[in-house]
Amino acid sequence: MLAYDQIVHSSVPTAMFFALGGIKESVIASFAVLGLEEALILRDDLFQLACSKSRALESFVLERLCWVIAVITKRAWVESSEQRRAAFVKTLCEDILLNNSPCIGIIVTTNLIDEISGGSKCAEFNLPWEFHYSCKTSFENTHMVHLFEAALKVMHRKLQKSMEMRNAPPGGGHTIAYERRSALHIADRVFSWSFTPQDDNHTAMSSFGHSRTSMMGGGNAGKGASGQNSGDIDDDNELNNSGMAILDNDDQNRTPLFPQQWRSLLLDNDVINLFFSVYEATLNDQMHAYFSPGSSHIALQCMIQISGLRGKGLFASDNSKDSDSERARYAQVIMQNQLRVIRHVCTMDLASDGSEDIVVAATQMIRRFIEAQLGELPCTVVAGKRLHPLALLAAGVPETLEYFSDTSKLICSLLQAAAGIVKSDSANFVDDDFGDVDNYFVMQAFDELASAWSAVIDEINEWAYLDKSSDTAYPNDAKPTSGDGNGGLYTGQINSRSVLTSFMQFLITTAYMIRSQYIQLRMLMCEDSVLASDSRSETQTIDQGLLAKDYVVYEDQLQFFALLARLDIRTSVDRLRESLRSRCAALQSEFARLEHAIDSGSQRTIDLLHEQIHWIVLMIGYTLADSGTSERVLIPGPVTEYSKTCASTEQDHTVQAIMSMLQLLQFELTIPSSTLASYCSPLLAETLFWALRRIAPVYLLFDRSDYREVSQSIVAAFGTALDGGNGAAVVGGLLALVKPAFELWISEEDVLQMCIDMLLAFAQRASIAQAITGSPLFAPLMQYLIGNMHRFPETTHSSIVEALAVLCCHSPSVEHEQGFAKLKSLILGGFSQVAASQPQDPRAIGRILDGLDMMDGMLAAANLRNMDMIFDLLFEVQPLFEQLMSTYASDENIPRKVIQAIESACRYLDISSLPDNEHMLRHSRNLRSILHVYQKTHQGQVITSQASATDFESLGDVTTLISAISYLVHNEMGFSPNEASPSMCKQVSDDFGETEVFGIYCIHTTTTPPQLSTPNVLRAYMQLLSDMVQYRTPSLIRWLPVQTWRSILDELVGGVDNDIYDVGRRTYEVIGKLGAFIKINGLKVVSEELGELFRQGIQRLLSKLLRALLFSTFDAELVESAGAALITLGLIDPDHLRSCFGELFEHSDSAMFADRLSATFSRLNAEIESNEAVHAFLNSAGPIPDPIDSASLRQPLFDFLVNTRAVLRVK
Repeated sequence: MLAYDQIVHSSVPTAMFFALGGIKESVIASFAVLGLEEALILRDDLFQLACSKSRALESFVLERLCWVIAVITKRAWVESSEQRRAAFVKTLCEDILLNNSPCIGIIVTTNLIDEISGGSKCAEFNLPWEFHYSCKTSFENTHMVHLFEAALKVMHRKLQKSMEMRNAPPGGGHTIAYERRSALHIADRVFSWSFTPQDDNHTAMSSFGHSRTSMMGGGNAGKGASGQNSGDIDDDNELNNSGMAILDNDDQNRTPLFPQQWRSLLLDNDVINLFFSVYEATLNDQMHAYFSPGSSHIALQCMIQISGLRGKGLFASDNSKDSDSERARYAQVIMQNQLRVIRHVCTMDLASDGSEDIVVAATQMIRRFIEAQLGELPCTVVAGKRLHPLALLAAGVPETLEYFSDTSKLICSLLQAAAGIVKSDSANFVDDDFGDVDNYFVMQAFDELASAWSAVIDEINEWAYLDKSSDTAYPNDAKPTSGDGNGGLYTGQINSRSVLTSFMQFLITTAYMIRSQYIQLRMLMCEDSVLASDSRSETQTIDQGLLAKDYVVYEDQLQFFALLARLDIRTSVDRLRESLRSRCAALQSEFARLEHAIDSGSQRTIDLLHEQIHWIVLMIGYTLADSGTSERVLIPGPVTEYSKTCASTEQDHTVQAIMSMLQLLQFELTIPSSTLASYCSPLLAETLFWALRRIAPVYLLFDRSDYREVSQSIVAAFGTALDGGNGAAVVGGLLALVKPAFELWISEEDVLQMCIDMLLAFAQRASIAQAITGSPLFAPLMQYLIGNMHRFPETTHSSIVEALAVLCCHSPSVEHEQGFAKLKSLILGGFSQVAASQPQDPRAIGRILDGLDMMDGMLAAANLRNMDMIFDLLFEVQPLFEQLMSTYASDENIPRKVIQAIESACRYLDISSLPDNEHMLRHSRNLRSILHVYQKTHQGQVITSQASATDFESLGDVTTLISAISYLVHNEMGFSPNEASPSMCKQVSDDFGETEVFGIYCIHTTTTPPQLSTPNVLRAYMQLLSDMVQYRTPSLIRWLPVQTWRSILDELVGGVDNDIYDVGRRTYEVIGKLGAFIKINGLKVVSEELGELFRQGIQRLLSKLLRALLFSTFDAELVESAGAALITLGLIDPDHLRSCFGELFEHSDSAMFADRLSATFSRLNAEIESNEAVHAFLNSAGPIPDPIDSASLRQPLFDFLVNTRAVLRVK
């Protein structure tokens, strides 16, 4: 009461502010002493005080006062009767409708929503999760809708007055409506609310806090302007949503799933129109007579959210006719309103900073609406199939095609605006390499619409495919009729095929416009880039190697372009080919002028042509082929369909486009003089090799059996000789260009690497690889590459060896052996310096490192054709590896390269291909011998925690060592269910087991705990540990020292409750598997010291697991594995588990909570005792028993944990 009196009588704002804080703390801490009645009386007195002194109080004091009212209301919410809750909500609604300035009802309501949502800004009550959950469900199910409705009425009144003022003659004065909270803030918070799912499993999961998906990426388009979170009870991170709200990563960019009681309000046409009208009114209310500054931004957020309404709760009905009609009516209202916004945006100066909010919001609301509509199938059934969402829109919404047409115009307008920005920057000589138009909001808005438009095209393509398939399944129009007799509103009134045809034709037309604008923009940006390059001084030159490649940075845009191009492949490829042809002709003309000394000032023109051709080639590459180099990447369907209509290769634009790129590459690589060569572009050469790496393996010498019908023009141009094709000649032509590429660009690492990558892609296709090795050009090329290896950048040597080794495998056996012998000599030549008289000579070290790199490339080339040869080479260099480890122990680079080679050997070499046990044992012992030397030379190296956190190379060494052992386990065990490998005898398997266990020992003795605890290293380590415990538990028990086991148990304890999902999951797997072994086999076979360590470790893990499950923010997806681990440990040491629960009972705040916890624990014990999976586990046997089936424990664990966490976890 002293604090209350101070508020009433004080005139010092800061004193009042701190007094209010004292009231809040006192109510929370002493609510039981204060009592419900006194708390409500205090709340009501404070509310009256706020209403009476709203204009007299400083804004920060008033805000604090309203917040305290909201906190007291939430604290008393659960214990208050429903009548009292409803009465206070009614009081708030009445005050909201009065709309005083400032409006106490609005300020209190926004604070109350924030508090009950349980977001990061709510007060700490130190009450169980169950309390917050009860408040939230009660508030959202009954009362929030009334507050939202009151806010809508206030917004409607303000809108009316604003419109009246607009039509009235200008007055003398006005008052600026500046409020920190308005009715729009209430609507914004409601639209950002996360409603409690009715599904019991989802409700249970919400008690665990952050799901791993909440830690992933996601936009914030749907977040309110206030920056509040989505309204989750356990939202402890201001930047992430959590709990039940984010069970799906996409939910961050989607409107909440409103329950059915909101249907009549949210789907009302007037309500939807209201938000769009309010935004227009905020723009017209420039004097802020009715809408405070910032209202337009909040209105935009509400428009985005209301454009994405979805879910069965709103649209589902017992009658499918009503459901689809409601959906169509809603879509029509949204389309009508969005059309006004789109047309307004298209008339704006999109390049101006003032347009950013509306431009970005418009694209977000369009994307939100389109994705929401495409995401749910209508109920109407036509011809036995559910009506397509686009067909429903076309039938039920007259504005559909108009809406999509204007959206396509907006896409073009954004590209035009971006082009205008480029022109303006060029005219003003703006040079900002890292702040170009692609980072401007106009292109970000374009990306939003490109994503939505891609979804439409994908839907149309899938619809067309299914429609075509149905024709095949039901010839002669013998299609089934409606199967369930409940066809819906549009049965018999819509021709789906007609709608599909109309949409397809519309998309083809609009695709041409969008493609044209995008090409124009890219060509302009090329001009801007060349101009900026000319104006940049030498000291400002940017190393392009530091920048990501265009085909990576702009992958989304290029894929969107390809999607548009494939709608009308004939026109799009024809235009691209013509653009490429004309620029190539201009380029050749410029080089001819230079050759004849006609003009010496053509550098800028040549640079521009190179840049533009670079982008055209990227577009062709994405259009004609999908990514990947495997045997199953096929020619895109639209390309084959178009190509079949071409009478000859000369008329096939696809073939001609590929041939034009080959001719351009030949021209660029066969420049007659070094003077002209200086004008060539390494970027273009790299891009051409990239395009051919992507396209050639798909088209050249393709397998006709992969296609139902093949174009004769593609067969003639790129097919096999048996099919009458010219593919082998094309392969030979490409092979002839490799040497000129290496000669011309010998110092350009990126160009050479892409050329090698192209060869590697060819090597993955047997038909192309055989054509290469059968060419008379291959042997001289191989000899050239091997003989000039020292001239090429060292970073390319490994890839060159890999490519040549793989290609050699497709040669006849004699040539294969000769080629391998040459590569082997090349590698061993690098190791010849090991015995040099001056081993520390930098040149000797350089050759050794190069030899190790080439050895790594050779190992990566391993396959069934050369496996035995590579094993022999590895056996030969094994003593050299040990010698390198010893001689260069103080040099970090050489041991690192040796371990990388060992990792590659474990990864790529198939142990089962070795001829007999002797060879297998030799391989295992060789690896172990190398690890022994590595462990001996690296043991005891001290690296501080600070250094290990920043020494990425050292961390890479640790990860490589872990990966090597992991690959060895997978290779040797073959994922067998027990320790006996199916591919080898037990003697060999045990020998590999000793090697793998020594690998674990080596990891622990050559790394520090800080290194092992870094995220990437810990992920790999826990994966290895999980595999080792699954396959090698007896070996671990037999050979691993006690000290190493102690370190492993420490890592497991640290892995419990780890924030990284993969670490936590693997930790619980290891605990469950190790616990299963100990429970079934006991500790009799282990030493007394190790047995005691296990007993202590089990107790530590049991305590940590229990506390994590009951108290920590826990990923619900890990409950099964963590719970199974807990139960397994509890079966081993039930006394310790009971003592842990006893401590919980003793520390419970009340006897009621203690009784509830005891009953919950007893129920869990009873369910475990009767669980069949637990019985099966206890009756199992074997050297490595299977852990408990966690799926059978899911429901008992959830019931137990939700009940206990509801009591124990406080906020």
